[in-house]
Amino acid sequence: MRRADREVTDINEILRIMKDCDDVVLAFNDESSPYILAVNFGVSEAQGEITLFIHGAREGKKYDYLKDGAAVSFQMSANHKLIMDKERGYCTMNYESIIGRGEVYEINDYDEKEAALEVLVQKYHIPSEKFVYARAAIPRTRVFKICVKELTCKAKA
Repeated sequence: MRRADREVTDINEILRIMKDCDDVVLAFNDESSPYILAVNFGVSEAQGEITLFIHGAREGKKYDYLKDGAAVSFQMSANHKLIMDKERGYCTMNYESIIGRGEVYEINDYDEKEAALEVLVQKYHIPSEKFVYARAAIPRTRVFKICVKELTCKAKA
């Protein structure tokens, strides 16, 4: 990272930034060109290991790339704010950004799927009680975890 003074290494701060991000952009290798995909996501951390969770319908182009063990790169950013200094004729942008790599795995176990979906729901909505899914919805939903292998986090405030 060129600007080491902007690097964020504290795991709690990285998780806070991830929770502030609206979506994650995934990047996959294709035979002819890169393939990117923006999706909503959930995030969990256990013993310093970060896992992202994504979901979708049963079919779609993204499943050509979401194969067990497949390499994936990702990017997310949040808290953008344009700062303008009209007197000096200068402007800059504040931001928080994460770029990383990981491996993707499909979750097929019903209970694991439900737990992963709960992580997703918790990111976007903090209910007063646990959301109860229709039993038929879980098998119709494909759920994946991305085991984060490396990431860099940068912030300018």
